[in-house]
Amino acid sequence: MPAQAPGTSASQASPPERPGTHAGATTVLGAGGNASRVSLLARTPPAALWLVTGAAALVAVVFAAALLRDGDSLSRLEAASLAERAPRSSAALRRPVAPRPADAVPADELAAAAAGGVLALEALAARYPKDPAIFRALMLRHALPPPYHTAALTAAKRLLELDPGAAADDDVKRIVSSAAGGPPEAASAALDLMASGMGSHGADLLYDLAVGSSALKERAARRLAEAAVLERATPALRVANELRVAPSCKARQALLARATTDGDRRAIDVLAPLITSKGKGCGFLGMSRCTAACASIAGEIKAAIQAIEARTGPSPRAADAPASR
Repeated sequence: MPAQAPGTSASQASPPERPGTHAGATTVLGAGGNASRVSLLARTPPAALWLVTGAAALVAVVFAAALLRDGDSLSRLEAASLAERAPRSSAALRRPVAPRPADAVPADELAAAAAGGVLALEALAARYPKDPAIFRALMLRHALPPPYHTAALTAAKRLLELDPGAAADDDVKRIVSSAAGGPPEAASAALDLMASGMGSHGADLLYDLAVGSSALKERAARRLAEAAVLERATPALRVANELRVAPSCKARQALLARATTDGDRRAIDVLAPLITSKGKGCGFLGMSRCTAACASIAGEIKAAIQAIEARTGPSPRAADAPASR
């Protein structure tokens, strides 16, 4: 038997290593010289430690995923993802899409008819007379150069009967306005459609013609003055039109309060020239500066314009005006 090292006793001798332990594992001595339990961490092989750590991390990930995949959370995540990827359609932002009828034409048939031309679309319209999509396609087809204004207006009228909200569509307004500049028969039909078939949007188109330079200026003004048309007009259009036709500055002064609360760019376009003086053309030999038409109430008009711009934004004309030198 080997001799013990000097200065040690049998009770202090290290116990023999257990199978599966590392050589040199640390042993902690307790009070009284009895060996304590070997540290579990020190006695565990490194490979086993990595295995346990990885398993714990996997359990945590699975648990978190289970929490996220409850019905409400998953629905919110999917909805947010779809909303982020969805294309922004300007047409969809303009107005809500009318629900299609139960007997609507299948999309592939409509596409084939549109590719086939006017006759194919008219045949399809006979089969599906309540689907506004067909009449919109017909309207656009007839508006292609050279435009067939009367036929385009007929399709537009049917479209508006089936889907009154289509009056807000830019294509409908463009085609009806274009027809107003066409042959006399088409021009009359366009004015009729503006006055009776397009609600407030038709009144807006009539106003644009009445203040413009087209040959229909006077006819559009007369249609706009009809009680039924003005009843469908927006408050902004009504006050702009009243300011435009008012016979005097005093009459316009009485409308300024309404213009402040209801007016838009069109009211500004009427009011601004009333307080703008001309450089020349008045006085002796026309050499003097002309006084503004409503200079006596210029302060009130300026206040009204500023209030309208604060509510609706600056007038495009004001933004485009060159800086004074």
